[in-house]
Amino acid sequence: MAVLPSARHVLLDFDGPVCNVFSGLPAAAVAEQLLRLYEEKAGAPFALPVANRNDPLEIVRQAGELDDPLASVLDDALTEAEVRAVASSQVTPGALSVVNACRRTGRAVSAVSNNSRASVSAFLARQGVKQWFTTIVGRPADAKLMKPNPFPLLQALAHLGWEAAEAVMVGDSVTDVQAANSVGMPCVGLANKPGKRVALAEAGAAAVIDSMGELADALSAS
Repeated sequence: MAVLPSARHVLLDFDGPVCNVFSGLPAAAVAEQLLRLYEEKAGAPFALPVANRNDPLEIVRQAGELDDPLASVLDDALTEAEVRAVASSQVTPGALSVVNACRRTGRAVSAVSNNSRASVSAFLARQGVKQWFTTIVGRPADAKLMKPNPFPLLQALAHLGWEAAEAVMVGDSVTDVQAANSVGMPCVGLANKPGKRVALAEAGAAAVIDSMGELADALSAS
């Protein structure tokens, strides 16, 4: 994997590369809770143009992008649900091996996620690896700054004092690739579902892998 030898810092997206956030608490159920909460608070159904009403992150994103007065209420409710969810989330096979490979090869590792910082921190603590993460950047208070906006990546780099070219992003979505490419950072795409390999490559991923174990092996060898 040609991008790895020069990468001294590895930025990991959370949901996908590290764990399946809603493996124990279905995302559709959380989305339904958010929609009910909105209707209770607003006195009217959630009428924002949400492309996927089963995706709680997209509900919060759309509310924030349209400056809905209840955007922060939805964000707080999603954070609470995410913290509950990660208590039973499954770790992605090979993810902890990636963290260990970074440690062995002298690379720093951070989490950069559209999920809440509280949920990322809780999960990493439960896995006993939080202390190995140099920084954790979670969902911005302003949903407009969620990936694909590069803001979360720039926050991580600013905290660390690294240049984008010295880091590599690892993500399983096109938005991860877009955010990384917009700041000149290579992105390794994780094709963990059918069709993702093509989508990630077309978005401009520097490399595409099928498992985190594959990345761990490449890091150890570079």
